[in-house]
Amino acid sequence: MPHALRHAVRLLLRRLSLRPALAVGALAVLAACAGSGGGVATGPLPQFAEFEGQDVRSVKFEGELVVPEDSLRSVVTTRPSRCRIAGLLPFCIGRFGDESYALDLGVLSRDVARIQLAHRDAGYYGTRVLPLVDPAVGEDGVDVVFRVEPGDLTTLTGLEIAGAEAVVDTAVLMRRVPLKVGEPFRRIDFLASVDTVRNTLLNEGHAYAQVLRNYEIDTIADVATVRLEAAPGPLVTVDSIIFSGNYRLDAETLRRQMAVQVGDRLRATQLVRSQRNLFELELVRFAAVEVAPERLQVTPDSLELDQDSIGSTVLVRIVEAPRYAAEMAIGYGSRDCVRGEASHLDRNFLGGARRLEITGLVAKVGVGDPLNGLEKSACPAFDPDSRFTPEDSLIADQLNWRLAANFLQPRLFGTQTSVVLSGFTERISELDLYVRDASGGQVGVVRQILPQTLASLTFEVQRGRTRASDYFFCVAFEVCSQEDIALLEESRWSNSATLGLSQSRVRLDPFPSGGHSFRAGVDYASALLGSDDEYLRLSADGIVHRELRNDVVLSLRLAGGTFLTGVLTGDRGYIPPERRFYGGGPTGVRGFRFNELGPTVYIARPRRTADDGFIVDTIRSSTGGTRALLASAEVTFPLRAGPQFLRNARYAAFIDAGQVWESRDSLAARAPLRFTPGIGARFASPVGPFRLDLAYNPYGAVPGPLYGINERGELVPAPLLRSYRPTEGRGFLRRLVVQVSLGNAL
Repeated sequence: MPHALRHAVRLLLRRLSLRPALAVGALAVLAACAGSGGGVATGPLPQFAEFEGQDVRSVKFEGELVVPEDSLRSVVTTRPSRCRIAGLLPFCIGRFGDESYALDLGVLSRDVARIQLAHRDAGYYGTRVLPLVDPAVGEDGVDVVFRVEPGDLTTLTGLEIAGAEAVVDTAVLMRRVPLKVGEPFRRIDFLASVDTVRNTLLNEGHAYAQVLRNYEIDTIADVATVRLEAAPGPLVTVDSIIFSGNYRLDAETLRRQMAVQVGDRLRATQLVRSQRNLFELELVRFAAVEVAPERLQVTPDSLELDQDSIGSTVLVRIVEAPRYAAEMAIGYGSRDCVRGEASHLDRNFLGGARRLEITGLVAKVGVGDPLNGLEKSACPAFDPDSRFTPEDSLIADQLNWRLAANFLQPRLFGTQTSVVLSGFTERISELDLYVRDASGGQVGVVRQILPQTLASLTFEVQRGRTRASDYFFCVAFEVCSQEDIALLEESRWSNSATLGLSQSRVRLDPFPSGGHSFRAGVDYASALLGSDDEYLRLSADGIVHRELRNDVVLSLRLAGGTFLTGVLTGDRGYIPPERRFYGGGPTGVRGFRFNELGPTVYIARPRRTADDGFIVDTIRSSTGGTRALLASAEVTFPLRAGPQFLRNARYAAFIDAGQVWESRDSLAARAPLRFTPGIGARFASPVGPFRLDLAYNPYGAVPGPLYGINERGELVPAPLLRSYRPTEGRGFLRRLVVQVSLGNAL
C-alpha cells in the first residue's frame, strides 16, 4: 500500500501547477506513508530510496525556466545513460561506447542546490526546486524531473566599499566591480566584486589583503544591499627570491625572466607575469611563482621594515624539461616520391636557456639525381615519357633539400626583449613548374611593449635563382617576353626589413568569446639594403569579438594592405610573389578557394597522352595584387537541442567581402568587391578548433588573360585572349564552396 500511494502522489504532483505549500504537504504525506511501512529510509531524499542505483533514462527540467535549459544541464551531475563512441558517435557496438549513469540520491540532492545557485547567479533568489523520480515507461530504469519554481528577480539598491580609501580611490573601485546599483543582484557578480577589490589591493603591493563581504536581501521588496569591508594589511616588498628545482638553469638566467625583482612591491600581476615568462623557456616544463611559506622567509614578520611595511620572500619552483630533443620522419607523396626530415633541438645551447634547432629535409628521393630509379614504378608522375620540354626534365630531375638553423636568445636587455637568428640553404622544386636554389638568413628582435602587445624588427637577406618553364614566369610574374624571363632567371638578392606590431587580447574557451586582436606591418626592400627587389608594403588586420547574449558571439574583422612602391614586372623593382596580396581560402573570402580571388592568368598547355597524342590543359594561377581589402562579419552560437555531440559544437553564419587589385590598368584593377555568405560549424579538438564552412559564390571564376604554348613548347608572348573565363556549371550546388581548416576564422 505505501508504494502504491507514493506512486499515486508523484503522478498527482506532475499534473498540478505546483505551489510551495502543496509541495511541502505532498512531501510530508510521502514521509508519513513511508514511515508507516516496515522500514524507515534514511539519507537524502528518502522518498526515492527504492530507485537508488537504477539506470537514469532521461533528465528533464519543467516549470518556468528563466535560466536556459542547457545552462542547467551543465551544472547538474545527474545525467541520462547513453551510447557514445569516443564521445561523438551516437551509438554503441555491444558494450563499447556505453555510458551508464545510475541514480545517486546524494548527487541528486546536491543537484537541487546547484540549480538554486545557478538561479542566484542570474539574480533569482528564493528559487524552489523539487526533484521527481518515476519508473521509465516501457524500459528498465528511471526518469528524473527537476521541477523549478524561480524566485523573483532581486535588484541591487545599495553598494558600499569601505576600508581601501588609503590605497585606492573608492570611486575607481566602484567603476571596476561588476555589481552596479539598479541592476540585478547576481551572486556571481557579488563574488567577482569581492575578488576585484582584493586583486586591486594585491596589485598595489598589499599581499595579505582581505575583504569581508556582507549582503542583505528584502524578500518582500526583492531588493538587496551590499557592503564590502577591505582590510589592506601592510605594504609588502620583495626582500629576496629563492629558486628551487633548477639544475641546468642558473639563477641569473631565471632572474632575467622575472618581472619582479628585490626591492619591488609584491604585486600579484607581476607574479603571474613572471610565471608566464618562465613558461616561455622551453627548458621549463612547470613553473610556480608565489609567496614563500613562513619557514622559508628570509626576513621574519617580526622584523618589520616599519609600521606599515614588511618584507617577503618570493619562492620560484620549476621543473626542467629534457635539454635535448630529436625527431625523424619519412613519408611518401605523389609529388615528392620518398621524402624524409629530421630535427635536433638543444634547449640550453651555451647555457642561459638559449635555444638552437637544426632541421634538415630531403624530398624526391627515388627520382632526383643522383638518388633516382623509381620514375616508372613507385613515382609515375616523374615518368620521362610524360615530359614535354627540356625544362620539364630539368625540374623533374632535381633533388629537393633544405638545411636550416634557428637560434633564440630568450631575454636580452631585460625581460621584454628576445633575439632570433636563423639561416638556411635550400633547393626546392615543383613538378612541371620551377626549381629554385636559395640561401639566406634572418635576424630579428621582439620586444613586449605592453601586456599582450609585441613589437618586432626583422632583417632578412636572401640570394636565389629560379629556373622554370616560360609559362611559369608568365603565370607567376606576368613576365612573358624572353628578354625579361632571362633577367629573372639570373641570381638575385632579395633583402628586406620588416617592422611589426601585434596585440592579442582574445578570450578563448576554446572558441573566441570576447576581446580583440590586431596586427600591422611594414615591409621595405630597396637598393639601400642591397636588394634587387624594391617595394614598400603596408598591411593591417583587426578583429573584435563581442558576446551579444546567451553565448551568442559576434565577430567582426577588417583587413587590408597596399604597396606604396613596387611593380609586378620589370628587371628591377618587381614584387616577389610571396610578398603580394592574395584573396580567398578559409581565412579570407570563403566563397573563393585558396588564392582564387584577385588577378589571375590562364595557360593553354598541351600534354602528351599515352597514345603519343596531345590534349590541351588550361592551367589557372593567381598572380597576386598590390592592394587588398577584406571585411567579415560572423555570428557563432551553440545548439540548444539535439544530440550531445552536436550541442558541444558551435555554429556560425557569416558574410565575407573583399577583393585584390592590381595597380595597372587591367581587369583586376577595376574589379568590384565580392560578397559571399555562408554557414559553418566549429568543433573543439586537441590541436585547436576544427572548422567546416560552406559558402555561396554567385560570381564564378575570376576572368583573366589566356596565354598559349606552341608546338615547340615555347610560350606565345601575346595573350590569346585578353579576358578569358573557364566554362562552369550554373547550378546552385556548383556555386557552393567547402572550406575545411584548423584554427579560428576570425
